[in-house]
Amino acid sequence: MDIEFSKNISFRNPLDALEELICLKRWPCSRANEDELIAEIKSKLCPYRLYIAWSGEINTISLTITFDIKVPDSKRLESYELLSLINENMWIGHFDITSKAGIPAYRYTYLIKNKDIECIKIFDDIVNIGISQCEKYYPSFQMVLWEDYSPFLAAKTCIMETKGSA
Repeated sequence: MDIEFSKNISFRNPLDALEELICLKRWPCSRANEDELIAEIKSKLCPYRLYIAWSGEINTISLTITFDIKVPDSKRLESYELLSLINENMWIGHFDITSKAGIPAYRYTYLIKNKDIECIKIFDDIVNIGISQCEKYYPSFQMVLWEDYSPFLAAKTCIMETKGSA
């Protein structure tokens, strides 16, 4: 979906424009504070939670997307191995496991040079890329955590490109 904004829009805090964009997509969202935005989306595989934070000090927007899997302590080593295999194939962003909750997360930080709407359009693309990466690799986490696949086989299965559909 291509969202139309006025070319002349500028902003002090890019989360204001991002909040408008997220509302146009009809994703539930809320502001934790002036510098944090939280949105929830339902995807094909599971619900995702988007955390978007703004740092005016260094002019960056940070995106974190989490999904509904908790990594038990007994599977941490395999999960870190899986992360390593996935991350070496990533072009944009990376996956990690949150230290507090033990949840896999996709992360990307974007430097904003000019506070104009083109930055928001680029960040919209970054959000879409992040969601597609979560969709691509979510099954690999399921394979390792619930089906006892080796991290290598789980990563290889999700990295493989498929053509067509059955």
